[in-house]
Amino acid sequence: MVLALPTYTIFHWYSTLEHPIKAYIGLIGFTTAFTVVLYIVIFIVSGILFNKLSQQHSQSRELKNFKNFTDILHRATSEIEVYETLYNYIRNMHLANQITLFYRNDRSSTDFLWQRITNERMPLCTMEPRNCPLIKYGRECSVKNIATDITCAYQLTEHKTGSYICLPITIGNETLGILQLYSKSKFFFDEIIVSKAKSYIEVAKPIISSKRAMQQLNKKAYTDKLTKLYNRNFLETYLENQIEATNLSNENLSVIMMDIDHFKSVNDKYGHAAGDAVLMVFAQVILRCIRKTDLVARYGGEEFIAILPATDTKTAVGIAERIRETIAIEPMPKLNDTILPSITCSLGVATYPIHADNKNNIIKVADIALYKAKQGGRNRVEVYNSDLDFNILMKK
Repeated sequence: MVLALPTYTIFHWYSTLEHPIKAYIGLIGFTTAFTVVLYIVIFIVSGILFNKLSQQHSQSRELKNFKNFTDILHRATSEIEVYETLYNYIRNMHLANQITLFYRNDRSSTDFLWQRITNERMPLCTMEPRNCPLIKYGRECSVKNIATDITCAYQLTEHKTGSYICLPITIGNETLGILQLYSKSKFFFDEIIVSKAKSYIEVAKPIISSKRAMQQLNKKAYTDKLTKLYNRNFLETYLENQIEATNLSNENLSVIMMDIDHFKSVNDKYGHAAGDAVLMVFAQVILRCIRKTDLVARYGGEEFIAILPATDTKTAVGIAERIRETIAIEPMPKLNDTILPSITCSLGVATYPIHADNKNNIIKVADIALYKAKQGGRNRVEVYNSDLDFNILMKK
């Protein structure tokens, strides 16, 4: 219809002319020029319309993706699951060549470690929490050209070209996560890309905060009030899960049972407040001596238990000896102008599945080894062996 009307008008004009040959030549030139111009106009208008439709489709897809992201976040059961969802969505948006997400994993109110969702062969940096400017100041870090700009002091030197940006996940005054985006191209991260990543972080932050609050409430239910270690209720579930993981990995799991020597005499001579002070010191010594991957719980009274995943008997004995040696020289606190005497401890070691075949038995055999250590003179480490029988526990 666009071409029909002007074409009809031109040919009608041509039929009324006195000199058709000259007019015919002019008509051809005019018609050609007119048609070319008209097609160019149509092409430009079509391009604009197509671009607008593409933008609308892209925006619709992004809005749908954003809604799905929000829905999945609200169904997350833990803080780590929120971080995993954030990482997966940012990765699927193809905003960078390499994406890394670090998050803070709190083991207790005073002890935590930084972990990352991914395990790339070559992460962007070594991630030194004590010195990372994002953790210290909560500011983002942007390097537009690695080859010429001043880069982060902890960036790995293998990344010689490209650009990157590190975005903090900050709640209140605490930085709880870091999202790193790296591109092989310099000047890659423009305002649009950064804005997209930040919008996903902002949506995730309140969910992270609520999951942390819920986790802290749950932790109170599973935490010993005095020592702030996990209690026996938490230990049961944790040990069962670790044994299942051990079965899948075909590795060993070791358990250390610990007991303060002559603890009753401390309570009798100095009072229960002194006994509580000694228990708190002992708990802190154990935490210092075990590894980040290990867990310690108060089993009852002056008895403690450490769970050591992926650990053989020899390694477990070495950790037990470190605890024994450290507590023997650890200074005790002063209470009512009285300096409490130093203490010693006895420890029993057992390994799953070498010494026991289930959760309950591994605790029992570790307890038997502990009893053997006490019977052998205290202040020593003993490993369970089959020469001892469960009936020995009846003598305790």
